Amino acid sequence: MTRSQNLTLLVLLTSLFINWHTHASNGRYRLTLRDNPATTAVIGWDQLSGSNPILYYGTTDYGTDWSSYPNQAGPDRVVDYLGMDNHFVRLTGLQPNTNYYFVIKDSEGLSDRFWFKTAPDSSTERLSFISGGDSRNNRTPRQNANQLVKKLRPHAVLFGGDMTNYGTTSEWKEWFDDWQLTIGDDGRIIPIVAARGNHESSNDVIYNLFDVPSSNVYYALTFGGNLIRAYTLNTETSISGSQTDWLSNDLNNHNNVVWKMAQYHKPMRPHTSGKSEGNTQYNNWAYLFYQQGVKVVVECDAHTVKSTWPIRPSSGSGNDEGFIRDDENGSVYVGEGCWGAPLRSNDDNKNWTRDSGRFNQFKWIFVDENKIELRTIKVDNASQVGTVNDNDVFTPPSNLDIWSPSNGSVITIEKNSTPPDDGSSKVLEVRINNGNDDVEEAEDGEIYFNSSDLELVYDSYKSAGDQTVGLRFNGINIPKNATITDAYIQFTVDETGSTIPSLTIQGEDSDDSAPFEDIDYNVSNRSLTSSSVSWTPGAWTSKDDAGPDQRTPNISSIIQEIINRTGWIEGNSVSLIITGSGKRTARSYNNSSSKAPLLYIEYSTENSETPSLSASRLVDHKMEDSGIKDQKNTENGEAIKTIQLVPNPATTDLRITSQNEILSIRLYDPNQKCIHFFELSKGSRTHKLDLQDLNPGLYTVQIKTIKGIEVQRLIIKH
Repeated sequence: MTRSQNLTLLVLLTSLFINWHTHASNGRYRLTLRDNPATTAVIGWDQLSGSNPILYYGTTDYGTDWSSYPNQAGPDRVVDYLGMDNHFVRLTGLQPNTNYYFVIKDSEGLSDRFWFKTAPDSSTERLSFISGGDSRNNRTPRQNANQLVKKLRPHAVLFGGDMTNYGTTSEWKEWFDDWQLTIGDDGRIIPIVAARGNHESSNDVIYNLFDVPSSNVYYALTFGGNLIRAYTLNTETSISGSQTDWLSNDLNNHNNVVWKMAQYHKPMRPHTSGKSEGNTQYNNWAYLFYQQGVKVVVECDAHTVKSTWPIRPSSGSGNDEGFIRDDENGSVYVGEGCWGAPLRSNDDNKNWTRDSGRFNQFKWIFVDENKIELRTIKVDNASQVGTVNDNDVFTPPSNLDIWSPSNGSVITIEKNSTPPDDGSSKVLEVRINNGNDDVEEAEDGEIYFNSSDLELVYDSYKSAGDQTVGLRFNGINIPKNATITDAYIQFTVDETGSTIPSLTIQGEDSDDSAPFEDIDYNVSNRSLTSSSVSWTPGAWTSKDDAGPDQRTPNISSIIQEIINRTGWIEGNSVSLIITGSGKRTARSYNNSSSKAPLLYIEYSTENSETPSLSASRLVDHKMEDSGIKDQKNTENGEAIKTIQLVPNPATTDLRITSQNEILSIRLYDPNQKCIHFFELSKGSRTHKLDLQDLNPGLYTVQIKTIKGIEVQRLIIKH
């Protein structure tokens, strides 16, 4: 072989080696999340050809020298779907706030070197998110938005669905090809948290392409230790039932997080006139968001731009489409899409709309312990925008086009502090929260606890006849002698009906209404208020309606009589009793917890008495590091030691032991807000509380026994 032939062969072999070394037979990379973003990650890709792909990774950057990486992992899940051979490696045991570098080697080659950064595991770290959706069929704005992800380098992208137009194989391949534009020039990959939209034909699309943690495509992830829990919900499957039950339970079980936010596809109240109202989302989620402190809600689907003032659901006076502005406790709703789908007009504003517009955009969201900041980013000039500094991802890069309407470019949500009580009007909304709290008593006195609906009041089942219906509402946090300005019960239709019933509403004349018991006539035998209100509801024409026709007249006189009682204490329970003739059929708690009867009360506290937890009718106590000592009942002057809290101080759990039967336990946080309420079964003298999700501090435990109420202080230390 001549010298020239040898040189040609060497060049050819070198070229083949370089090609093999730098161009693996995999592509369409994605980084997703299934668990704690600080310690886990999922690396996904399309295996184009070749076999036996292995991911090599570590915290030191060895470039494409795969053999130098200390860790390796094969795919945990492989699914052939929509023309792609989707491989997913689920990494666990990672270090928080740490760079991880990786390559993928298969039988035909080696990928480029990529890297990602795990989220911090401390609530003291600030976080950055991008949130939006609807990238369907306009590639230019879609690609622009993707390029800005690369340049803003958030901790995660929350994507609200409708990735493609028709969901075809070619469209999805094109979508993932475009998604590669989110990868930094240095190989950094940003995680995507995906929701399902109506242009995703089934849950399988999101589950198989993004390996999300639930095949039902509703799930939650907590970022930054306990800084923020982000809920991804699914508007394209059944909303009521298991999804809302899961949401309610999860929200209630994560009161330890500083912030809560949610994303989903179809909005409750779209800001374009061509879209129908999201009443199912509203009826199931709006009150939960308000009650559980979800401060940011990102919606999509309408292909327009909106942000709201903080709002809460209300059917009271001044509401617009079921919401009123509430700067203190409301949620901010933003959206609605515009990542590449056809733009629509913002022609359906509400009186609580902050700003609206019509342009391609997404939301840039900063979160820290004290506040959330939201900005709307216009994406059309992406090619002129600079890149953030990895050491400061919160300073906008050069030429970033931040929308600046008349109300300002930044929406700031500050952590709630306890406002001064100036006596101004306040609102309390309490929904039935237990299947034993909305009951039916038949004419023969038998009590039904588990009915799937509430007949108001005639029921032919087992010849129940004209029933007496009892509704018990817990945690009525209204101080004694407050002025009740408006009150009503809101029902939701279970069965339609047009014949007009004649109903009467009264309250139980009690300081603190006891639970209903399985004793004949336990509802009708209760003492009733002298105040009563008559109700002749109009026709109920559509199932799940929850509007004025399903709302009682003003029952403020009944509520006023109860809270004016000598023994009334803020946080007690109230029962309302309905009698009469005729029939309307409403949802019960056992039918749908989110559509159970709701008690709405407007009140002012200008002339009210607000007894503290150390008021004379309760238990005086002395706090020492070792616990509660020297207790005495100040009503009779006799020293008592009837209840023990062990241990105190406590860390993970607390056992409450009483010499007397315990009826209920209330736990108040350091701001004196009731955060947990427990009713104990008859005869109980002990109860165990799980404290793991609570922050350290000084708490208050109020224990109601058959002998009275005692209050003790509790120190929680971790």
